[in-house]
Amino acid sequence: MFFSVGVELPATENEAFGLVVPALCNDDFGCVSAADTQADIAPMVQDAVLSIADLMVDSGKDITQLRDAGPFAYAANPDYAYCTQWLLVDVDLSALEGKQLRLNIMLPDALLRRIDSRVKQPSSGYRDRSHFLAIAARHELQGAGNDAPGR
Repeated sequence: MFFSVGVELPATENEAFGLVVPALCNDDFGCVSAADTQADIAPMVQDAVLSIADLMVDSGKDITQLRDAGPFAYAANPDYAYCTQWLLVDVDLSALEGKQLRLNIMLPDALLRRIDSRVKQPSSGYRDRSHFLAIAARHELQGAGNDAPGR
């Protein structure tokens, strides 16, 4: 998942970059970190996000419901006015969603071709066919599709 990251630039060379991940900041949690160099920003954000997401899972939160409003929305929020730069960092949360299991399913070939075509689109955001099917299943289980099966 891509997370918007607010960056507070260091005022002097002896200070670190301040980092905040607003999507993980709420009444119960806060996701902040620091990085000594620009090269350290992404790894430090990934570590902070995984740590907070792990705490969320331990406290019973459903991390599949996490949503990031995007850097433009957070940049316009006065709570994050101290962040002078915004970037996106991709963090793989799949390890926190449970153990991966292999399964054997049957789908109509036309449907499978449509899925594969969607996955191959650069802007799709899907890593592979399994990722697509997992997202579709979560969407259906969240009640997004309230129609009867077979629609």
